[in-house]
Amino acid sequence: MKKTILKVFCLAAIVFGTSSMAQAQFRQSIFLDGVLPVGSFASSASNSVVPFGMKDMGKEAIIGFGLGYRASYRFDVGFGQVAPFAQVDVFWNTIDADWKEKFAGHKYSTPSYFNVPLLAGVSYLYDELWNDITPYAEFGLGGDFFFITSEGTGKGNEHYAYKPTAELAWMVGLGAYFGQHVSAGVYYYGLGKHYIDYTDKTIDNNLNAYAHAATYTFLNERESRSIGEIALRIGFHF
Repeated sequence: MKKTILKVFCLAAIVFGTSSMAQAQFRQSIFLDGVLPVGSFASSASNSVVPFGMKDMGKEAIIGFGLGYRASYRFDVGFGQVAPFAQVDVFWNTIDADWKEKFAGHKYSTPSYFNVPLLAGVSYLYDELWNDITPYAEFGLGGDFFFITSEGTGKGNEHYAYKPTAELAWMVGLGAYFGQHVSAGVYYYGLGKHYIDYTDKTIDNNLNAYAHAATYTFLNERESRSIGEIALRIGFHF
C-alpha cells in the first residue's frame, strides 16, 4: 500500500511539474523612467563654492532619467499570475541648474550621478479587470552601485575623483498592464546609504585626498548619502 501511495504521489508531482512548466511564460521587458531623487541625495549643498568636495558631493541631485532590462517567468496561480524576475537599471541624475552655471563659470567639469541597481524580485498580476487592463504589484531586493563622475579642471590643481560604492537596495512598485505589451507604474527605490570617498586621482593644493579620507574614517565622520529615487515608468514587454 505504501509503495502504491508513493507511486501515485510521484506521478502527481511529475504531472503537476510538467503542467506548471507548460504554463510558464518567459518574458523580457525594457523600461524607460523619469526619476526623482529623494533623501539626502536631493538635499542642498552646505556652502556655495565649487568644486564640491566630500562635504557636498552626492547632494543637489535633480530629476533624471533611467533605463532598465528585466527577464522573468510568469506562472498562472489560478487567481492571477506570479512572475519571479531579475532586473538591472541605470539611473542618471545631474545637479541643480544654478550649480551647473557656477561650475561652467569656473570652467570646471560638472559632476553627474549614476545608480545601477541589480535586483531579484517577484510581481503579482491580478486578473484582467476591464478592457485588457491588468493591475500589478511587485517587490525586489538586491544591491546598488553608485558612481560619481569627477569634477574640477581635469588637469589643474582642483580636481576631485570619487570611489564607486555598493550598498543593499530594494524596490516596490504598483501599476497596470495595458494589453500584453505595454505597462505604466510608479516605483520607489531605496538605494542604500553610500559613503563618499576620494580616489588617488584627486588633486588639490590644500589636502592630500587619502589623508583626508583616512581622517574621516578614523573619526567616524565619513560623509554619507541616503539615496532614494521615485520612478515613473513605462514598460515594453515581449
